[in-house]
Amino acid sequence: MMRTACVTAFVAALFLAAAPAVADEPADDADNPDPAEEFEGPPGQLAFAEAFYDPDTDVKVLGNLEEEDRWTLHIGGYHRIGFTHIQADEDHELFGRNDGFALSDARLSLRGQMDNGLGFITTLDAGARLMRTTPDSPVEELAVRLTDAYVYYAPLDHFLEFNLGQFKAPFDAEDLISTADMLFINRSVANRGVQDVEGFNVAGMTQDRQIGLQARGSVPFIDIAGPEGDDEPLGISYAAALTNGNGPNVSMNENSRFAGYGRLALTWGDIVSLGGAAFYNPRTFGDPPDMIDRNISGWTADVQANLMGFSLLANVVSETREVPEIEQDPETTGLGYQVQVAYEEPFFGIQPAYRFAFYDPTEDHGGEGEDDLFEDDALTYHTIGLNYNARDYPLRLMANYTLKFEEEARQLDNDQLDLMLQLQW
Repeated sequence: MMRTACVTAFVAALFLAAAPAVADEPADDADNPDPAEEFEGPPGQLAFAEAFYDPDTDVKVLGNLEEEDRWTLHIGGYHRIGFTHIQADEDHELFGRNDGFALSDARLSLRGQMDNGLGFITTLDAGARLMRTTPDSPVEELAVRLTDAYVYYAPLDHFLEFNLGQFKAPFDAEDLISTADMLFINRSVANRGVQDVEGFNVAGMTQDRQIGLQARGSVPFIDIAGPEGDDEPLGISYAAALTNGNGPNVSMNENSRFAGYGRLALTWGDIVSLGGAAFYNPRTFGDPPDMIDRNISGWTADVQANLMGFSLLANVVSETREVPEIEQDPETTGLGYQVQVAYEEPFFGIQPAYRFAFYDPTEDHGGEGEDDLFEDDALTYHTIGLNYNARDYPLRLMANYTLKFEEEARQLDNDQLDLMLQLQW
């Protein structure tokens, strides 16, 4: 009964999302690049939503060398304000009791660049979660925090670029898509896990941002005619990073070892990308003198496509965690995969979308002759979405309804409706 009511509410939300008036002619997206994609996307990464209106935000300021040396500043950002309704499970009081509005993101991005390839990127988010208001409350205070903060130098243009600072780890394709370009309001369950009041909490497999040194670039081989007759470069994109491994916005490394990331993709312009990546991260947890080492490693493979209004992302991610010092501690392997598809019609900016996502956070413990210690905890989510991408305004409306099918250890009645307004500037 509750699920029927929620589906009815979702249908109404789809109608409202499609309601705004649109212009007679679509904007030329080639002349209006998405600033968030420029700030966050690595070479070879495809965008999954139409580019938005982009005002001319370049500002010339005096450099610190000679009078003729000047910085070009690119200023941009976006706001994402949403509404969430989670079905209230009758047997558990912690879930589905905090429906309401949420400030998901309030980004301010600044990029400075000189003609010699030297530059920097600094991005702030005023919608970051900081701490709980009380120990027993799921409500968290918001704060301003850094997302990206790094210096870059591109001595060989797009062939080679060095990054030093805090940036996205070059691993999962879904992570590398700018938040402003996502097909859905939230990333998949395997990436973000289950948060707070949505269900029984479990961490996702996102590698998030890391502090370290990265080399990345793209190498075109040959131009091949695309579906619309234009030549598109066939080539590879690559990224390799050495980082502290303990995540963003921390003062120092937690040990004296480093995490290594590597990503490689075969790309055909902005049409098709076949990619894969791997990482190894020796972590240390606890407080001195009670410190425990835990080695975390993972791999991923993905295919992306963007053709004639159709968008596709399919990927699989695996992450293994082991504690070599404790023999009886099980080795666990998480496995997740998803397929998301969408089509944006060319006239009004209406974009229906669907995502199938699976996540088994503790698929295997690595032992022999024993029962699985973490069975019956897999999650399967079906998300139906409808987006409205305005043509003449920097505006996007999104509606998602997620049907959640959880195995016995995590089973709840907790289907979820999400609405989002995104304003880009």
